[in-house]
Amino acid sequence: MPDEVPSVVLDELAHRTPGFLGWQQEHWLYHRADAAEFLGRAGLPELETLPDALASLREEAAELGQGPDASDEWIQRLRVDGDLTAYLFRCRHCGTHLAYSDANLGHHLRGGAVVDG
Repeated sequence: MPDEVPSVVLDELAHRTPGFLGWQQEHWLYHRADAAEFLGRAGLPELETLPDALASLREEAAELGQGPDASDEWIQRLRVDGDLTAYLFRCRHCGTHLAYSDANLGHHLRGGAVVDG
């Protein structure tokens, strides 16, 4: 989590905010020194009109060592109720959409490509 997020925000998130279930360990996204609003699971159809959310998914993929082609393949396979999904958030201050991806343990990355386990 970003250093600029105040402890009062973290306390509210930890003790007074409903959580959500994910395939792996869930984590909250932050923007403008605040916790973003969780909007729910999303697949490519829900993300196609949200370029800022797609950019955050590409950034996530780059941090995992995926090149542009592999990250685009990954994003193309995201489904709201699938084994590959995204969790969508929105900044409560500026409306920027953020997202991160998650996969069922039966799917994982090998050498930058998605493969069935």
